[in-house]
Amino acid sequence: MPETMTNSRQCRQCKQCGACCRKGGPILNREDLNLVRQGHIRHDQLVTIRQGELGYNPATGRLEPVPVELLKICGQGGGWTCLFFAEEENACTIYAHRPATCRILQCWQPEALLATIYQNTLRRLDLLNPRDPILAEINRHEQACPGNLTELLADTGRTGDLSRLTALVRADLAIRAEVAQRFGLSLAMEGFLFGRPLFKQLAGSGIEWVEGAGGKVSLTLHPEGISFVCTLKGIKSGELLNSALPPAP
Repeated sequence: MPETMTNSRQCRQCKQCGACCRKGGPILNREDLNLVRQGHIRHDQLVTIRQGELGYNPATGRLEPVPVELLKICGQGGGWTCLFFAEEENACTIYAHRPATCRILQCWQPEALLATIYQNTLRRLDLLNPRDPILAEINRHEQACPGNLTELLADTGRTGDLSRLTALVRADLAIRAEVAQRFGLSLAMEGFLFGRPLFKQLAGSGIEWVEGAGGKVSLTLHPEGISFVCTLKGIKSGELLNSALPPAP
């Protein structure tokens, strides 16, 4: 069991310290569907973690490709502190309508929460009208830019060839820009519809992106990144990617 949860066993009740809120917003499950339908949580306050993306699994204490699509409450600014956590008051701004994960969580006795990981999770399709034309764009994006980069990153580490990864990053940005302009999407809504941009998933991997003339993106592989991508499947929390990756539920 992860060290943070083991240490939490020293207490026996919630101290309202806000530690869980600062570690990241919760993943939504099917019990939370009405929270979205009733407007307590909006679509643009969610970010999609696509199937295959790396996420921290608290049950194993490791970064792993997530086996199912997840909808996660966005973080604040560039971090993962839950969007609904008010720092000054050290309180949840939607406490009466908080998601099921938050209701279940007892950091001193995490077994009940750990048992729910990846179970009965909400997906984008659960929150969209089946006749919405944006569904075709989501499918196009999934086909062109799959979320699982593990094998491609490993190949890049072995060969140093960034061409395939660069093409994927550029295709991802191109589709987002095209659809955002056509549908008038905000950046936040884009995060719900298409998940995190691929270049953000590379943060901390030793691969950096550079925007050149005309907005064209290029990638650079640092020497220290090679050993990382070659051992990607075995990376543990606290190592290179931990600050860049979303916590799992």
